[in-house]
Amino acid sequence: MSVDYYGYRKKFAVLVPSTNTAVEQEYHRMCPEGVALATRGCLIPPFKVTNEDEFVAMVKAIGDATEQGLRDCFTCLPDHVIFGYSAETFWDGKGRSDREFQKYNDIAKSEANCEITFGAQAIMDALKCYAGVKRIGVVSPYMPVGDAQVVKFMADIGYEVVRVKGHCSPGPVDIAYETSGATRQLVKEVDGDDVDLILQAGTNMYFVELAAQLEKELGKPVLAINAITFWHALRANGIHDKIRGFGSLLEEHIELPA
Repeated sequence: MSVDYYGYRKKFAVLVPSTNTAVEQEYHRMCPEGVALATRGCLIPPFKVTNEDEFVAMVKAIGDATEQGLRDCFTCLPDHVIFGYSAETFWDGKGRSDREFQKYNDIAKSEANCEITFGAQAIMDALKCYAGVKRIGVVSPYMPVGDAQVVKFMADIGYEVVRVKGHCSPGPVDIAYETSGATRQLVKEVDGDDVDLILQAGTNMYFVELAAQLEKELGKPVLAINAITFWHALRANGIHDKIRGFGSLLEEHIELPA
């Protein structure tokens, strides 16, 4: 049986908006030996986002490009497909998110004999690893309309978002330009004694290494969306390595919760 030279343990296709650079960079930093990553883009233009209507249009464009992007992923014959974006997976709450996940997972199973990792569902599994967590602070690169979708989804799955702050980045490419200092300030604004855990959304926002640092400083879980989705894909495919330097989820939780 043929095996990918570098992906002799698993080969993951990574589906990202074509404007995105952060996912593949952060995944490669977290990637264990024997796992190959094949990044494929769902094609969207480099939008400028100066208001909430333009943000919604960007999210819709990603959704419209997703099915073709997923099928493009199948051409490398992956063992699994990771959806490397988050806003579209939260949109309009858990009911829609579950339907979208099921639609794309069914396509992957029927056409490529594999399954997918979807941001919102990966978050549900990740949060189960932290017993007692109920109150969450959220940071993102989004406009307020995007943050509101995260709040709605989290409420649907039983968590209270105490505070949420977004960068209001002026476009999908610009998200990757946000500095760690500016992101630290967002975390400072949402954190407090009334917050059990910090969650970051927005996959083109560099955060995995900063999240690991903040966990030590704040003494509470700080979860980056790219760490969550990569963790989910690894654990769903029987890869139980403890991966250090990117936070407690990858370092301490080697199985998906039951």
